[in-house]
Amino acid sequence: MSTFSWEEELNDAQRAAVAHTDGPLLVIAGAGSGKTRTLTHRVARLVAEGVPPAAILLLTFTRRASQEMLQRATRLLDSRCEHVAGGTFHSFANLKLRQHGSAMGLPADFAILDRADAEDLIGLLRKEAADLPKDRSLPRKNTLADIFSRAVNKAMPIEEVVDNDYPHFMDQLEPSPPCRRPTPAASGTITSWTTTICWCAFSGCCRSSRTCAAASPPPTAT
Repeated sequence: MSTFSWEEELNDAQRAAVAHTDGPLLVIAGAGSGKTRTLTHRVARLVAEGVPPAAILLLTFTRRASQEMLQRATRLLDSRCEHVAGGTFHSFANLKLRQHGSAMGLPADFAILDRADAEDLIGLLRKEAADLPKDRSLPRKNTLADIFSRAVNKAMPIEEVVDNDYPHFMDQLEPSPPCRRPTPAASGTITSWTTTICWCAFSGCCRSSRTCAAASPPPTAT
């Protein structure tokens, strides 16, 4: 099996990241700082020291970047690096949800709503609120999508997100219990309850004829 000497190719900070073995490590690095070089050398080092390639997971934001990293690691070491599990965050999450989604109440054939689909869904719900008082001007669907996304990504209540980042909408916010809109198990979509439950805070639908009892939906991903 091939071996390689990587210490001389890296600076001190990169060497520290590549050699780290004591638990999780967070590396904050800017553009042009050698992030890809560091990651590929770390993968190659782990494989060279006997870590099974299938036990290494290398995730990036694009498929192309993931493939490039694995190719570079292979050139650094040998073909063992080709067996490292690589891909994008989204593809990996989708794979695991397909495998284990039933534990979260998801059907095997669930669909994932992208940003455009989510905005369209929010737009439909926005039209349902057409009977709201004329003095309540609701945010646009893309603004609502931004608010909902922040609430989910930061694990914050919708009221807190609006208060922090969209204070000009606070007078339109109506705290409401979650509305029993379709859950992932019922609708087969992974973002339906996330967007619609947050929507209830704006539209006050839980006080209208569409109201149902409060529900505690299963956790989901966006």
